[in-house]
Amino acid sequence: MSRTWRVPRPVIAAKLAGTAAFALVALWFSHDPSRLVVAALAALLLGAYAVRDLASPVTLATTADGVIVRRGFFGQRKLLWSQIERIRIDSRRRLAGRSNLLEIDTGTTIYLFSRYEIGADPSDVADELRSARTGH
Repeated sequence: MSRTWRVPRPVIAAKLAGTAAFALVALWFSHDPSRLVVAALAALLLGAYAVRDLASPVTLATTADGVIVRRGFFGQRKLLWSQIERIRIDSRRRLAGRSNLLEIDTGTTIYLFSRYEIGADPSDVADELRSARTGH
């Protein structure tokens, strides 16, 4: 049984709204070259991430023999279960609370996913991946 996790639509909408806001700021500061460049670059970067999420929203998927992870801007990489050494939650305390990231470790590469990339609680996704890996 395969399962996919994708970028939530509200996150994509926030990126698009941020792009529009930075574009307006760039127009506002069109008389100041340095501020214009910073605002325009921010708009381009955020817009590029929004386009990526619209064009390729699936960031993680399971298959019978492994997982497919998004790599780079539009790329994907298939990881066989035998290549994955560890699936765990990287939990860190921050100023405003706690941050949890899903970590998939192949020994040579670590893939990290936040709830804003997979649209679910990383702990729940880790449990599902472990179950899929063992076949239960």
